[in-house]
Amino acid sequence: MFLGMAIDATGCHPDSRWHSPGDPLDPERQRRLAQQAERGGLDFVTLDDSMAIPEGPCAALGRQDAVTVLAGIAPLTTTIGLLATVTTTYCEPVHVSRALATLDHISQGRAGWRRRVVTAAAEAAHFGPESAAGADELDAEQAEFTDAVTKLWDSWEDGAEIREVATGRFLDRSKLRHIEHAGPHFRIKGPANVPRPPQGHPVLAVDFDPRGHRAPAPGADMVFVEVADARAARARVRARTRVIGELEVLFSGDHGVSDWDGRTGDAASRRSRFAGTPVELAHLLGDMWDSGDLDGFHLRPAFLPTTLSRFAAEVVPVLRQRSWLRPHRGTTLRARLGLPAKAPNVFSA
Repeated sequence: MFLGMAIDATGCHPDSRWHSPGDPLDPERQRRLAQQAERGGLDFVTLDDSMAIPEGPCAALGRQDAVTVLAGIAPLTTTIGLLATVTTTYCEPVHVSRALATLDHISQGRAGWRRRVVTAAAEAAHFGPESAAGADELDAEQAEFTDAVTKLWDSWEDGAEIREVATGRFLDRSKLRHIEHAGPHFRIKGPANVPRPPQGHPVLAVDFDPRGHRAPAPGADMVFVEVADARAARARVRARTRVIGELEVLFSGDHGVSDWDGRTGDAASRRSRFAGTPVELAHLLGDMWDSGDLDGFHLRPAFLPTTLSRFAAEVVPVLRQRSWLRPHRGTTLRARLGLPAKAPNVFSA
């Protein structure tokens, strides 16, 4: 069973900002959360991102750039995966490829990319008077964007850096690919100016669309899915893609709250939620994992750091006792997820 947790702001409960100590956007606080998750045996943490003002309890807090924050956390952690949400809309592939490749180098192979598109008018308004494109156009743009990013990562073959002090040769230029990508949305010339990431490609995570409007990317390593849609997702992804169920978690008694009373909004009502004791959550996760439809879970804590602390102290030991948690393999995120140690180079396949 693979485990990840969101470390966004104060938590997903509407009252969370009133119970969160200190500045929720303080990088030191986020570092402590990531280190706590690492000590607690989790496989990865996620940091969401958007161009819009957050909704719900964190609306007044703003939002920091996810890749930048995780790049600051990376040298202060050693094994936990770092997944940043990065949009493919209103960004350029060269910027995203450089940022994520840099994060993978800084973390020594622990970077991940949760891909998303911009559909909200509030985000589109930052970039001009035009409204966001339709779903089909966004899908096509996203697919081409991902292809271009992958080509840039692979424009350096493994071993391109030779560092021969005696001859003064740093690069073997025969191992650089001078790519030219020309598509309906992007025109790019390579190679990149950042060496190939340690994982080849940072782990690619996508969101599952149960309505079938957006098929999971062919190269996706992880698919995030509402737990009710796990079986449908499993049937639509390739065998090695990790299906990760998303679950909002509230432990009974935390800050005097025992249920999700007061949750409003269509987006919130569609999310899978748990309210109960840590032991009950451990058995629920184990039962869902035993079904074979899910490889792991991405948890959104109601309160930070309280929910994370209780999860590490009271849920993880039960999961280990019941052999639902497997020993960690290696230090890269790909290794932790049981994926190929390095993504194949698209130019060598």
